[in-house]
Amino acid sequence: MSEVDQPVKSQLTLLREQSDVLEQSRKAWLDDSLVGSPLWKLNYAVSDIGYLLATLDEPEAIKQGKRWVKLQQKLSEGIAWLRTIDLLRDSLNESDLNKIASAVARLSSKPVSKCHKIMAKPEWVRIRRWWFGYLESLPPRDPAEVVTIAMTERAEHRFLKLRNRVLKHDNDKDWLKLEDATGELKAILSLHAASNRGYQVRVSLLSDIESHLRLWHQAHARQPLLKLLSETPEVDDRRRLADSIAEIRLQERLSAHRRKERVRKLLIKPSDE
Repeated sequence: MSEVDQPVKSQLTLLREQSDVLEQSRKAWLDDSLVGSPLWKLNYAVSDIGYLLATLDEPEAIKQGKRWVKLQQKLSEGIAWLRTIDLLRDSLNESDLNKIASAVARLSSKPVSKCHKIMAKPEWVRIRRWWFGYLESLPPRDPAEVVTIAMTERAEHRFLKLRNRVLKHDNDKDWLKLEDATGELKAILSLHAASNRGYQVRVSLLSDIESHLRLWHQAHARQPLLKLLSETPEVDDRRRLADSIAEIRLQERLSAHRRKERVRKLLIKPSDE
């Protein structure tokens, strides 16, 4: 079997694979809930599930997608705080971490507690019940029969519209929308890529764009939280510590800028070839 003649996975198979990522990420976080990376991974597995559900283009799939979006909204601030705490842990010495511990706990307590509640067994059992109940009701389908030309064209149009908008205006809201549009188009083209070399190349490019956008999003989300921390008495009254937090904020701003520049190059490159 040639490289471009691999069997196409159905949406159901791909949804089950992403469901496994959800379970593994949840377990990893519960084993060490002071670290944010497992929930960050879980969040993007939810995004990938949403993109796949959109390719089914039916009322029940849309309903399930909205449920996952609501879950992401509930988790988002807690995940941002946990990833910011990861950054602080990697950037500061133990003495400085101890000095800001009370401020970090005070600011992050409510959103992180919300993550604990959702990931805890009673709530997760409820989530599993409606989600796996839906998967059990979903018959295997040939993606070629489900993914229509019109659906592909809509996703292409949305991606190109946002591509042009971010290249022209550099509005952060548009960058966030581009992240979703990239994932949506990648999911659609991936269902055809196994038998189409051209789609394989495009999926690879979209995956690269999406990876940089997700890292930009992380740096973007950390910056206001670091600003909140810098304004607390625990930091504001200590000049050297305040300078350290300011330096971390600056590095995150630079990181976000570099990610945007990388995405811009990837967005422009195809039209130059």
